[in-house]
Amino acid sequence: MKNARTILSPAELASVQARIAQLETRTDSEVVCAVATESGRYDRAESLCGLTVALAALISVEKIFGLGTWERSSSLSLGAQALTVVLGFVAGSLLASYWHGLRRLFTGAREIDAEVQRSVNQVFAQRGIGETRRRGGVLIYLSLFERRVEIRCDRTLVDRLPPTVLPAIRDAVLARMKAGDLAAGLLAGLDVAETALAEVIPATGAPAEQLPNTVVLFHPRPA
Repeated sequence: MKNARTILSPAELASVQARIAQLETRTDSEVVCAVATESGRYDRAESLCGLTVALAALISVEKIFGLGTWERSSSLSLGAQALTVVLGFVAGSLLASYWHGLRRLFTGAREIDAEVQRSVNQVFAQRGIGETRRRGGVLIYLSLFERRVEIRCDRTLVDRLPPTVLPAIRDAVLARMKAGDLAAGLLAGLDVAETALAEVIPATGAPAEQLPNTVVLFHPRPA
C-alpha cells in the first residue's frame, strides 16, 4: 500500500513547499497541495472481498477435509464450517484493507468518483481555500488508491481562468506521476498554475493570506 505520509521524502516535500512559496510571490492567489492515501474507507469493498474469501475457504476446506465415506456424508461439523467462514471473512477483509489492488477489484467507478469528490470538497472547505482575501484559492489534490488528480478553484478563478487551465494543471501532474515521480508531478502542476495565476491575479504587494505552504498529507489507516 502506498502511504501518503511516506511517499514523498523530506527533501521532496521541502522542494514542493518552496515552489509554492515562490509561486505566491508572483500572484495574490493561494495554492494548496494535498496527497491522500485514499479518499474513502470503501468498507463495502472490504466486506465483499471478505465474503468471497470466506466462500472460497469453505469450499476448499470442505473439499480437503470434509469428503464423505460410503457410510456417511461430510465429516465437517457445523461449527467447523462456521469457523471457516468467519476466519475467511476476516482474512479477506484484512487483505482488502491493506492491499490496494485487491480492494480496487471490488470498488465501482461511481463509488470512487463520489468518494474523491467528497474528499476534495472537505479539504477545500477545511483549509479555507475558497475564503482567501483575493478569492483566488487553488487546490491540487492527489489520491493514491484511486489514482486520481483533481484541481479545484474558487468561483472567482472559475470566472477568470480560461477553461483549459485546470485540465492543463491536472495533465501536467499526471504525466510525471505516470512515470513514477509524484514530486515532479506536483512541481509541474505548480509551474502551469503559476503562469495562469500570475496573469489573472498578479501580486500586488499586499500582506499575504498565509495559508500554509506545507503539503497536506492524509493517511486514515494505521501505518
